[in-house]
Amino acid sequence: MKYLRGILALLPLVITAAVLPFMPESVPMHYNIEGAVDRMGSRYELLLLPLMIILIVAVSGFAMKHYTKRAEGPEDDRNAMAARKNVKSLNIISVMIPAIFGVLQIAVLYMTYRNATAQNVEVNSDMIVRVTAILIGIMCIVMGNLMPKTAMNHIFGFRVSWSMYNENTWRKCNRFGGIVFVVIGMLLIVTAAIVPTKAVMLLMTGYLLAATAVMMVYAYRVYREEIAGEKK
Repeated sequence: MKYLRGILALLPLVITAAVLPFMPESVPMHYNIEGAVDRMGSRYELLLLPLMIILIVAVSGFAMKHYTKRAEGPEDDRNAMAARKNVKSLNIISVMIPAIFGVLQIAVLYMTYRNATAQNVEVNSDMIVRVTAILIGIMCIVMGNLMPKTAMNHIFGFRVSWSMYNENTWRKCNRFGGIVFVVIGMLLIVTAAIVPTKAVMLLMTGYLLAATAVMMVYAYRVYREEIAGEKK
């Protein structure tokens, strides 16, 4: 996994560096809600996402080392058992994130080059909007499947004070949150496939805000039930 993470971290930067010489000096960098270009920028701005990917992988590497070290404890040690569960989830996440952002970077490069050199071709952000929604949808589905399998931690999962009150609230909130994430992920993929581009970003934002609100309400209810149970 370590070598795979390294390859996935560096590949977008290598591809971008190879493509940049073929890009015009000034390329489309931002699009308005209509999909029209509203800001041009230097082609070197395209290096920002690959550098961000490397930073994310580096941070995840430190997190992996932390939990791997904690997982080396005795087989029956509670903290070590929790760390081992989290190492499995972090391994998957640390590969998924650079892979998804790498695909996004390739889509950005293609769209940017196409729009920068467009001749008799409509310049728009249609493809990147749909690809982004699909990739976020896939990420939500994967994370939704992992959330119920993690022990309480400060890196991954549905982490608010109510869900992290104790192991029971954590388990219930992340099991529920996992279901919500899977549903949102499927909605995003379907939305990206059939909904007009102008509505995709609005719906995506709406889905994520609704999911957050529902999860927060559920976490508060679970927390209050836990407090009431302790008082009895």
